[in-house]
This record gives sequence, structure tokens and C-alpha cells, in this order.
Amino acid sequence: MVHLQEINASTTNGVSRQDTESSPVRDAVYVRADLPNNHLTPGGGGPTSPPSEDRTFTGDPNLLAPWEAEDPGTPDDNDASGDPKPSRLEPNDQTEANTNGIQQLSIGVDAAIAGESTAMGVGAAKRKSKSKKKPKSQRGLTAPTGFEEFYVDAPLTPAEHTVEQELYDPEIPFSQRIEVAIQRYCARRNLDSTRKDVFDKYLSLGGISAGPKQFSGGLDAAAMSDMSAADVALMKATHFVDLDKYGGEEVFEVDFEGCAKAFFSSRLPQLYYLSSINAVKDVQAKTNIIRNFLNYLLHHDVCPDYRSQVYAARAVCDLADKELPKTMNAQSYFPGEFQTACSEIFGGVFHGTYAKNPDWAPDAESSAGMSPEVAHRTFKIGLAAQGSDEVTKLYRDQNAAHSLETLKVYTACLEVTELLPADEGVKRFYEKHPAAKGLSALGRLKAKSWDPPFKPFRDLTAEERLAEGKPTAMEFYEFFVEDYVLDTCFVGMKFETTVHDLSFGLKFFDNISGVFCSFYGSIPNERLIGWRVPEAEPLPPREKSMITSALEEIVGNGGDDMTKSTVRGSDDDDGEDNEETW
Repeated sequence: MVHLQEINASTTNGVSRQDTESSPVRDAVYVRADLPNNHLTPGGGGPTSPPSEDRTFTGDPNLLAPWEAEDPGTPDDNDASGDPKPSRLEPNDQTEANTNGIQQLSIGVDAAIAGESTAMGVGAAKRKSKSKKKPKSQRGLTAPTGFEEFYVDAPLTPAEHTVEQELYDPEIPFSQRIEVAIQRYCARRNLDSTRKDVFDKYLSLGGISAGPKQFSGGLDAAAMSDMSAADVALMKATHFVDLDKYGGEEVFEVDFEGCAKAFFSSRLPQLYYLSSINAVKDVQAKTNIIRNFLNYLLHHDVCPDYRSQVYAARAVCDLADKELPKTMNAQSYFPGEFQTACSEIFGGVFHGTYAKNPDWAPDAESSAGMSPEVAHRTFKIGLAAQGSDEVTKLYRDQNAAHSLETLKVYTACLEVTELLPADEGVKRFYEKHPAAKGLSALGRLKAKSWDPPFKPFRDLTAEERLAEGKPTAMEFYEFFVEDYVLDTCFVGMKFETTVHDLSFGLKFFDNISGVFCSFYGSIPNERLIGWRVPEAEPLPPREKSMITSALEEIVGNGGDDMTKSTVRGSDDDDGEDNEETW
């Protein structure tokens, strides 16, 4: 009956202590851990005596009645050798009855814990084993996705080639062929949520909507048995060209290259945050999806009549891998230290933005703007290193006469035409001049004016529009930019900024509105994203709720105070309070 006391983790009758701890039968029994085994049997002897306090458990006739035990440490009970005699109980009729009851109870407890009670009629209870999680290989998490670096589609069998010749027959309209191709492509690729979102955004820019077709009647086994493979694939397509929405197929123009340029240069930077730290990895993850789809179109010969455009679009993906990360980095480094110094001195966007010893960083310089002392030192060293003799002399004269001024401030869209890093003479000047300590050597950035495709429409008269239609003269610019900023630029890069023309012949820019790839473009589809056909009749006005009607009734009955608040301002000189009601 060791199971009735929790002395150690030993087992009896095949039941461990851990098993008894979770048994409901064990929870219903009063267990005394301080009672040794020899006190549970009448006449049992042992070297340990029971405690002296009262062991009576009232309310349960099956438990032990009070007993009397002699103190084992008294001299009368010692034997001849002086060792104490073993303690013993003095059993009586009541004790034997109680002990028999405990024995019967413990046997029932043993049987209940072991699950072998004959009264219940059940066999040995088995512990439920926890369901083990399947490994990733069995859940398909390690299966190929189709977007691995060197993944290629398997060659087509003759039977598959015959089926695809029927699906992608050039006589079939392109809108139907591309729907079937997208459906079969998605079935052969593991598009997770991120890849699917990028892919759907790319298709929507190209005029292809994502979602189930409406009013198609559904598909059943009887209907599909009478259809060809091309018809079944067309009915199952979840990406489709909504011709009714845009006005018919004749409105569309198939342009894979234009869609790729617009998506990577305009749409992608707007939809997704491309970090300048992980720009290369983030961009390649996006371009790989579109490149994979274009390779599928070429491999399965979906549109042989537009094969050259698909190749051109794939080349745009390769170009985006190189240019998009640089535009992200250039936008972080622009405008550079010298341009910031000019903006601080001559009243640009960074003028007065420097905060000396801010409260949140008393030991650090402010990252916004530049202090006037550092700005003047940066500007004078840069002008001496890169400025021409004419510009330098004119600056000295106007500075002495206090006639320096900004002639013109305007927004310009520029395209980089040439990058000239600092030559050896400029680098040597920055290394030897004591005032240039801590400054970066200056190079030169040359650009020309650029007419952006997103230029807003201007409301002009016929005469003004005629004059506006004349080609304007190309303007050229030259700016002094640090070498580390030039490393993020490339020829053909476009950016929109604010340009300042100074009175001594120097130009600088400060406020950057955007940096774009060399293939920047826009298509009309971008304006139609999210557009829907207006309703033939306007919807009826929504009925007022009971709460709205009750509030209007309260306000109409003079409860205007509920919709107004009174602001009490400071006292005037005359001592009267100002009240402003809003």
C-alpha cells in the first residue's frame, strides 16, 4: 500500500507515483505522507515511532482509530544492551476493523489507478500519445517552388506539345491565350502570399484582373466531359481580361516591354518599401517573379507573334536589378554635404534646420541640417577645389559688397548625362588643406532637363497651348557632389528636385522629390486601377437610423449646446474673459 503515501517515486502493482498524481481516485483519498508502512498493518514493528499528535480522522469509519504507542526513547523500554526496543502498536477490535477497511480501500484504489477494476469491466488504460508534427518534407515546405535560381521547366512530351498547340493557337485571340497561360502557370508554381501579391499587381497594371469569373454558370463533371481542354482551361481561369470594363479588345495594345518598364520604375516603388540596406535582395526577389513568368511564356510558346516583346521585357528585368537598388541608395545620400551647405547659407530647404545639442541627444550633432560654421567651411573649401576662376572671383567681389543673392528657385526634372569623380589634384587639396579635415572630396555631376511622362495637364488657351507646343531649348546643369554620392548614381538616372540659381553663377539643388530609373515610364492602365463602371442610376439614400433621428430631434428642440463647445482663453488687459464658440 505504498501508493497511499507519497514517500518516494517507487512503484507498486505497476503504477508509478506520477500516474497516481493524475488519478481522480487518488484525489478523493486523504493521503498522509508521514505514515510509514509498518503503521498500516496491525502489530507491525519498525524502528520509527508514530508522531505523538492525535491521528484521528473524523468522519471516515474506514480510517484508523486513535492508538497508543509508547515513547521509544524511555529507559524502561531499553534492552540489556541499552538500545531502544522496537515500537509496536496495541491493536484492538476497532483497529483491526479499520485496518481491514483500509486494505480493501487500497486494493480498490490500486485497481482503479491501474484501470483493471472488475466492477468497471474495462481493461488496462492506455495513455494517449501526442500527435507528432509532420516533418517539413512531408508537409511540402521543402518542395521546389519553381523560383529557384537555376530552375527550368522540363521538356515537353509530344502529347503535351500537341495539347499546347491547341491551347495557344495564334488564331485564338491573345486575351484568351494569356488567360489560359496564366492559369497553367499558377498551377505549376508555388506562389506564396508575397509572390502572388507581386504577380497580381503586375497583371493588374497590364489590364488583367484577378478573381473568379462571374456569371459563368460554374463547372461540373457533365459539363466538362463535353468540353475540349482549351475550353476547360479557359473556364477555370482566375485571371482574365475584362474587355467589357475597358471597351473591347480593340482598345488594348499588347506591350510587354512597356508594362515591365512602368511596373518596375513607377508602380513597384509606390507599392512596396524597398530598403536601401537590403535593396539588391528586395529588388531581385520581385524581378525574379516576373522574369520567371516571361520565361514560361517563351518556353511554352504562348505568344509567338509577340516573342520579341517578351525578350525585351525580360531585358528590362535584368536592367531593374542593376538600377533600382542604386536609385534607393541615391535617394538616401542626396543631396550631399556641399549641396546641404549651400542650402543652409543661401536660404534653401535646410536653412535653420540645425538644432544644437538637442535634449534627446546632448552629446551628438543633429542629423538634420548643418551648423552655419560647418556649412561655411564646407562651401568655401568646395568652391576653392572645384569652382572656376570666374565663379570664384565673382563670389569674392559680391561677398565683399554684401550683394550675394538667389536669382531663381524652381522645380526641375533632370537626367544624369555624365559623372566626373574628383581627380588627383582635388583629392590632394582635401588631404593637405587643414580646413578640409573631415570633408569628402568633391566631384561633378552633369545633367540635362527631362520632360517627365507624369507632367500634369495645364489649362491653357489656344494661343498659350500653341506656344507651349514649341520645343523648348535643352538646359544643362552642373553640380558639385561628393564622390560617395556619385557612386550611387548612373548615367541615365532621372530625378526631380528644387534648383537654386545664385548671382555669382553657381547652381545647387536641395529638395529631392524622387529618383527614377533610366527606363522610367508610365502607361494609361495605371489610372484605371480600381476604376469601376458607374451605376446607371444613383443608389437611393440610406434611411436614417433611430439614433440619428433622435439626435436631430434633440438638436431641433433646443439642444444646440450638445454640438457646441466653449473655449475660454486668457484674460485680456481689461480683465474680461474671452470666449470662443466653435
